[in-house]
Amino acid sequence: MKNKKKPANKKEAENKIYYLPIYMSIGLSIGVGIGGALGNMPLYMCIGLAIGVGVGTALDAANKKKAEKDSDSKDEEDK
Repeated sequence: MKNKKKPANKKEAENKIYYLPIYMSIGLSIGVGIGGALGNMPLYMCIGLAIGVGVGTALDAANKKKAEKDSDSKDEEDK
């Protein structure tokens, strides 16, 4: 089991970018626009939100993997 590392300081934790809320709101906005234009707002709101959640989750996972890889390489350099 991997040891989950906490950020070394508060500044490092504050600088982390979370993509999920950004893309959720973008997807919802696009869904509202398309739904309003086509006359079926609830359907397209849900579709836009689902796409936004999917994209945001994928980017958060990629960002987490990148951060773990960077922290592992820094730990190896320190040794």
